[in-house]
Amino acid sequence: MTREEIEKLHQKVTKCLDEVSLHDAFEGIMSLVRAADRSDMSDEAQRLHLSYTLMLKYLSNGFVDPQRADILTNIRQSLHVLNDRSYIALQEAESHQVFYARRRELANKPLVGIIEDYREALKTLSLMTSIPDTQQDKKAILAARHVAEDAETRLFNKVWCTFPLNTEDANSLQLSIMGDILPVHARCLLVSALFVGLMKFYDEAKLSLLLEAYLSSDSRQVQLRALVCAVLTLVAHKRRVGLSKAINNRLETLMDNPEFVNDLWVIQVQLARSRNTENVRQRVRNDFIPNLMKVRPDIIDKIKDQDFQALDLTDEAANPDWQQWLDNSGIARKMEEFNEMQSEGSDVFIATFAHLKSFPFFKTLSNWFMPFHDKHSIVDETLGHDARSLATIIEQTPYLCNSDKFSFCLSLGSLPGSQREMLSAQLEEQTAAFREASSDVEADEVKQRGYIVNQFVQDLYRFFKIFSRRHEFVAVMDDPTIDLTSCKLLMPAVHDTHVLELLGELYLKNAFYEDAIRCFKLLENTESEIDEHLYQKIGFAYQNAGKLEEAIKYYERYDLLHENDVWNLRHIAACHRALGHSTEALSRYRQAEAINPENVAIALTIGHVLLEQNLTNEALQQYFKADLLPNAKHRAWRPIAWCSFLLKDYDRAIDYYNRIEHDDKPSPHDWLNHGHVLLCQKQPQEAIEAYRRSLRAMDNDTDAWRKAFKGDALELRLHGISAVDQALIADAVCAKITSE
Repeated sequence: MTREEIEKLHQKVTKCLDEVSLHDAFEGIMSLVRAADRSDMSDEAQRLHLSYTLMLKYLSNGFVDPQRADILTNIRQSLHVLNDRSYIALQEAESHQVFYARRRELANKPLVGIIEDYREALKTLSLMTSIPDTQQDKKAILAARHVAEDAETRLFNKVWCTFPLNTEDANSLQLSIMGDILPVHARCLLVSALFVGLMKFYDEAKLSLLLEAYLSSDSRQVQLRALVCAVLTLVAHKRRVGLSKAINNRLETLMDNPEFVNDLWVIQVQLARSRNTENVRQRVRNDFIPNLMKVRPDIIDKIKDQDFQALDLTDEAANPDWQQWLDNSGIARKMEEFNEMQSEGSDVFIATFAHLKSFPFFKTLSNWFMPFHDKHSIVDETLGHDARSLATIIEQTPYLCNSDKFSFCLSLGSLPGSQREMLSAQLEEQTAAFREASSDVEADEVKQRGYIVNQFVQDLYRFFKIFSRRHEFVAVMDDPTIDLTSCKLLMPAVHDTHVLELLGELYLKNAFYEDAIRCFKLLENTESEIDEHLYQKIGFAYQNAGKLEEAIKYYERYDLLHENDVWNLRHIAACHRALGHSTEALSRYRQAEAINPENVAIALTIGHVLLEQNLTNEALQQYFKADLLPNAKHRAWRPIAWCSFLLKDYDRAIDYYNRIEHDDKPSPHDWLNHGHVLLCQKQPQEAIEAYRRSLRAMDNDTDAWRKAFKGDALELRLHGISAVDQALIADAVCAKITSE
């Protein structure tokens, strides 16, 4: 059996079990077991088949068995495990995937023995570091630290690649995670190892340990990591988890725990934010960083006669022009936006640190999940004599996840001492400012738990998006349904009105409109009293999702309660206009105009709708009306000029295009339209010159210009310009540019 055949058969069996087609599932299982040539698996398959055959026999003979559903579920669960076991057995010998490589590497080393090796390494390290500094051998301590970390890595690898987890191993892990025999960072690592294994193959014992760790651990870090991992497992393996009565009972019990519900809310919000991480990454990389780079020459010019080290951009007393320069350059606004995104929990640093994951440190899978701590060998090796103080600063930085803290630490190691001191001082200053701005956080347990969840979700996002072997795992962070409001097992806990409203707003803000609709409609269907603005939000989400008829329904529901809301009327009108309902659109815009007669945008839009209805004279009068309004500036000039052209009032059209060219900033299309008018006035040379100015404004892109010119071909023909003349004019314009 080829690897491809094994893969297809494994997937087929999984599908059959999900669809409760056990006859076909047994056929596939038997083929896999025969290919694996394992007697224990063959015996298990025969036992399960016998149980299933007897159940069918009792059913056909009319026996009533109240336990039949439970028996069927148990058979399906066992077949799922057997399907995975046989698949692993067939892949294990030759597969190059990291899961199988680690299984082969640690096949003869029992988990209990690896735990003991790790504990012995920790004891040795503890004894060595207890000796006063003047007597200890730093190289020997570093070597002992490496031994302990190597044992730590082996333990992580043994846990995640063990499948299925037997009772003895599960008990050993429970003692290690829930007790205090291991340091907190190692317990966090074990929780992560359980999760990584679950992202390869579902194992109920591992999920049970995660839930137990959440309930029983005395460490917030361990608790919350375990719950995040458990939640993502529920998302990744919905059907498998749904078969387990034990897991379902455990979750039902947890639903009565207010702290569990609060933690779920925090996790859900952070998972929702993580879906916007790529947008944040693009914005930082393509907007914030380029804009900061643009102002660097300006900074250099301003400080060339000053002491750069003494310069304080926030000290207006040093130079009263600084604040004005910051505002004019746009840097102040960009930094405010950046700080706002950071304070909201957005992953603003992924663009900065993504390229710093190429250090050898990140080639080891377990290091992607390692909590940053100042005792790690990386700290001593990269930071030298400043190790402890710098590591403490990095560790206390609340806005960097653990993975990025290691990246920062490793990058500091490659810098000269002076630069390292400057960066460390800046980091310490920012951290102190952050803590001062949120001085109540330490006393706020909910916020503390929120920071932990935030950092761990960001660690997970980096693993699933950047790790070189990420494609070998279930891509749970890519799941568009990574939303607990649609998870049946957790639904009772996350259908709180506050959570649904918060999620809906978050999805709406980040343009996940379908998700916003789902959350808002769940909120609409709750028994709680709702704010009528919810109808507007649902309408807005539908409108942006392209479902205009639905959008109108919800906007009109709000209109029944607030008929004079201009924003609402304009959006109803916009939907009708997009659907081609010009009469309805015009009626709504007129209604909005009556309420707010000095709104330039409404006046102009009414003109546009009239123009779309080929009511050019009426449109022109509307544009004249808009031009007389306060704050109209030059916004009506272009449509007035175009309408004048359509009505063959060329002198007025020329007058307005001249106004635009002298008192405004003409666009390529302004020059193009000006050329049209001149051409119709029998002034071909002046028209060609206007067209060339249009082309130059398009960066001499002749293809783009020809496309724009041809877009007005019908209008030009209606004004007497033949197709032949149009083609020749276009060539004359482009030929001049080409010859230049």
